[in-house]
Amino acid sequence: MSERTVAINRRVTANEYLTVRLVHERQDLDRINPVGEIDLCTAPLLREALLDTEDRDVRNVLVDLSRVDFLALAGVHELRAANDRRAAVHLRLVVAAPTAAARRTLSLTEAAGSLEIYLTTSGALSALASPAV
Repeated sequence: MSERTVAINRRVTANEYLTVRLVHERQDLDRINPVGEIDLCTAPLLREALLDTEDRDVRNVLVDLSRVDFLALAGVHELRAANDRRAAVHLRLVVAAPTAAARRTLSLTEAAGSLEIYLTTSGALSALASPAV
């Protein structure tokens, strides 16, 4: 059975520094693909995509950080806030494939203790196939 990827949201760009694409991968999974720099000025684009998934009550959200060149505290705040909102209603958010720059920020802010982070996208997808721990 092959699954088709269908974009459900427009691609949004802020000053050419960040592009965020929201993709509905399957009935229970949305993937958010930010590309570029997530800082104080661009974090609202990430928030918008995260809120879009909440509006639709998608059970699982994967945030793929594999193409994020810079992750500021504002971006970490958006990830943690979305994770808290989703967890409160028994929905799941995972972070996948953070670049070295994103991993550094996540470790410095101790977000690793509150976010479900996987070093690879395939690892995150495997984890989403099983119930949350």
